[in-house]
Amino acid sequence: MKISTLSVVCLGLALGIISPSALGQAENNAPAAGPDLAPVLAKLDRVVAGLAKVSEDLAKLQKATGGTARDKSRKSVASQLTNLNKSTEALAKSLSGQAEASEATTDLLKELVALQGAAAEKAAQPAAPVKWEYKSIFGDSRVALEEEMNAFGKDGWEFFNITSFGRGSAAFARRPVK
Repeated sequence: MKISTLSVVCLGLALGIISPSALGQAENNAPAAGPDLAPVLAKLDRVVAGLAKVSEDLAKLQKATGGTARDKSRKSVASQLTNLNKSTEALAKSLSGQAEASEATTDLLKELVALQGAAAEKAAQPAAPVKWEYKSIFGDSRVALEEEMNAFGKDGWEFFNITSFGRGSAAFARRPVK
């Protein structure tokens, strides 16, 4: 009876180390950039070490005793402790992965803020005025003028005004100076 009571007490102590309030505290004390999971991971490491010690002690007791009902009870507790140990290790790995993901997210957000700042600075600078070169063409007929305008349009000229000029028409174009 002493051994199973001892097992239950050890199990209770091991579970008491990682209480929901401890996990909640770790989240409430976290900085705005991301949760600091280091205290939780440290507690999980202590729980894993404690569970390993209890499992080891139970294994020694099993070897020392015969196949009695107490032994079956010890095996059941040992099995439960082993399962709890595996679950705790999985939780520790998961929390560690979340901490790494949180750090990566924080780094990415810092980079995005820096890029946004650079873009805002660039947008605040006045744009350089566009320098234009101009061209005028004259044509006696609408068809001849359109052909000439299409040829200039292929070279990047933009026609902004067409007007009648004497017997023909005049067209005025511009394009940015490179």
